[in-house]
Amino acid sequence: MLSKKRQIVNMNETPVENLQSQNRDLLSPRHRGDFLRAVADFETELFRVEAGFLPGLKRWNLKRELGELIFRDARKVQELRIRCRELDGSASAIHRADAVRGYDLIQKLCHAPDAENAFFALFSIIKPALRDIVQVSVREDLRVFDAPSVPILEDNILELNKQITWAAKQPESQSGDSSPWLKEIETLSSQLADALSSKRDRALPPNPEARKIGSLPLLCSSIPEGITECHSGTPGSKEGEYPERALYHAHNFLMEIQAAESCASLLFEAPDMPWEFYFDLSRHMWDEMRHCEFGELKLSALGKDFREMGISNTAYVMRQTIDPLDRYAALTTQEADAFPGKHAGLKDAIKHADELSARAWSYDIADETQHVRYGHKWIPVMIEQTNDPRSFEQVKQDAENWRRNVLAAVYSPTARTFAKDPAPLAG
Repeated sequence: MLSKKRQIVNMNETPVENLQSQNRDLLSPRHRGDFLRAVADFETELFRVEAGFLPGLKRWNLKRELGELIFRDARKVQELRIRCRELDGSASAIHRADAVRGYDLIQKLCHAPDAENAFFALFSIIKPALRDIVQVSVREDLRVFDAPSVPILEDNILELNKQITWAAKQPESQSGDSSPWLKEIETLSSQLADALSSKRDRALPPNPEARKIGSLPLLCSSIPEGITECHSGTPGSKEGEYPERALYHAHNFLMEIQAAESCASLLFEAPDMPWEFYFDLSRHMWDEMRHCEFGELKLSALGKDFREMGISNTAYVMRQTIDPLDRYAALTTQEADAFPGKHAGLKDAIKHADELSARAWSYDIADETQHVRYGHKWIPVMIEQTNDPRSFEQVKQDAENWRRNVLAAVYSPTARTFAKDPAPLAG
């Protein structure tokens, strides 16, 4: 009787007992978390490459709109990573680019002949392939067992669909051809599902070096088509009557396109860092894009055509000549030095009942305060990750000296006033 009972129990267990170990793994939360981790890591590298090509885009609106999309991608990855930790608990503190599954496709994307071809490949081939993979992963049988992941994945699919639809309306989406490079992108994209399901290499050490692959990073940013190039920075003066000062500051806001592009290039080029660094830097980049739009709005209110006022890429090009640590320090310490001038600008705008400028200064101050916090948080981490022998204070001092002795020397209008006005250079 006992043996019969035992036999019945064994029969009841048979469907599970007979599962192969690999299939048992497929049922586990850890396996599910590992797959979500693969998607999150791949999407991280996608938005980093998007950012790397952003300075090379030749159309103004596309350049600005892409800045926001990159941050939205980072936000979706952040949500995925939180769920990964809940499922498999193995999220590494350092994001290791070389260990990302699907990295062959990322590397091939970096060899795009120009930013417009990269845009086409990203939004017409790679993101649709990724969307299809994520859609398949939202399985009906997991809507109960893995219910917390479902809204995260569905939001990810929704965001991908929005971006794909938006991109299809852009002129750049009509520029794809049948080049050998694009065919390789198509082949690797067709293999992406298998790549994301492969085992993760946990043995690779973090890379402390600045990243250079194919066309990236871009040494020189493009002056968008139809926009005047200001070779020597923001013209005009902030010393005259208020209308002249307001015009000067509006144009200076427009020039922050260079800071946005420097952050974008740094997003790609930075060494392996904690993932949250890339998230904060994507936010920093998008903020600078918004500040640029502050200038657009104010110039329009003043009856000026921002395209005729023009922009420069001098600061971007000069920052590209220094390594990621010093570049990041130059960006964040520059902002710390600028607060006296920003608060003076806010008081000036309020005094002259300039509501638009006052709002721009207020939000600029709030954003730049956060950027300075980012610098204090991440510069010491980057020093450690890159094995740089300098202290935080030394790196900060080197950045200040570089701005004063190198950047100011080539940014001539600001150079003439730098000694009496330590406010940062445009962009």
